Amino acid sequence: MKRNIILVAIASISIVSATEAQNTTSLPTSMYGLGELSMGDGGKYSGLGNVAIGLRENGLMNSQNPACITGIDSTGLVFDIGMVASYSKYSMLGKTSTAFTGNLNRFSMGIRLLPKWYTMVGVAPYTSVGYLISVDQEIEGTANSYITSSFEGTGGLYRFYLSNAFLLNKRLSLGVNIGFISGMIEQSETDEGVVVNRESKKSTFYSDFGLHYALSKKWSMGLVYGLSSKLNQKNTLAYDNSSEDTDIETYYHNEKQYIPQRIGLGVTYDNNKITLAGDYNWIQWSRNSSSVSSYDYIDQHKFNVGMIYNKNPERRSIEYMCGIGISNSYITFKKEKMNYLNLNAGIAIPFMQSTVSMGVSWKQQLNTKANLMQENQLSLNFNMTFGERIQRGKIN
Repeated sequence: MKRNIILVAIASISIVSATEAQNTTSLPTSMYGLGELSMGDGGKYSGLGNVAIGLRENGLMNSQNPACITGIDSTGLVFDIGMVASYSKYSMLGKTSTAFTGNLNRFSMGIRLLPKWYTMVGVAPYTSVGYLISVDQEIEGTANSYITSSFEGTGGLYRFYLSNAFLLNKRLSLGVNIGFISGMIEQSETDEGVVVNRESKKSTFYSDFGLHYALSKKWSMGLVYGLSSKLNQKNTLAYDNSSEDTDIETYYHNEKQYIPQRIGLGVTYDNNKITLAGDYNWIQWSRNSSSVSSYDYIDQHKFNVGMIYNKNPERRSIEYMCGIGISNSYITFKKEKMNYLNLNAGIAIPFMQSTVSMGVSWKQQLNTKANLMQENQLSLNFNMTFGERIQRGKIN
């Protein structure tokens, strides 16, 4: 068993390195704010539509509500690894572009330390930046002469978290996430031999708290609260003008940025064969301010509902999932609010002591105004949950 754990630890380091080295978006709107937000951890129920606050299930490594990890397998270590591939299409003013991205997007490991104490560690993307935009502008007073300007951005933020949960009695669990968000965002502008590079390293500690309560044998609820925290920033600007042989590097001041306060509520109905779940999240992005007139921050509201169908609940069997969600972007563009519809479907297949899960999600922008960029995205999530048994006498 020790040999297997060492191998998993080595694989975990590789996964973390790969996760940090790649981004998970190619959307031009990721140039605003902190980038494109991760849609969720994926996980066993990636086809459920990111519904998780009220879900306390065996094998579910739930980082959205830390109190729910008291449902993981109590006889050993549980590992969870996920990846995502996305095809995106975006258009504006009659022009359309497409892009494909793929990346590892999740790793977590959980264990019961004591009879009523559970813990989990993990890493996952928080935001991602990835865009390349070229703009041709005609030179005034000349025919068929253009200046090409290009804008490029890469990087993102990642969260590393430690979750602890306590099963106070058969009905009530309490939990806390303590984590660290860190990363770097690089943005550059090129215009006729002049290159301006901006590099921003950001980091902060964060914490959120969770509660799960079984109202009855079939009904349960979950609550989460996340504290706001200020991002520490180290910003560097480099200016290079090839025509004047000028090269300048300096530090610059950026507007204050915060990880938002969050409040979430989830309700779950489970009769063993069918599970119905719904979540609402309020996320306070409006505490941030923008120095760019074209966009601003607003609070997010996210509504998600989902269903799990288990054909044979008496034993481990295939589970089918579907979900739907409505949310708004955390930024406004030219004072216009952007709303999204998410449709999800998935399947979880047990295999020996593991579970292999696949989920498909479709993200559709609901606004169709000409001055707004239209975004559509199709994503495929793949996830594997597996365990390493520990002798019961060692943890009882």
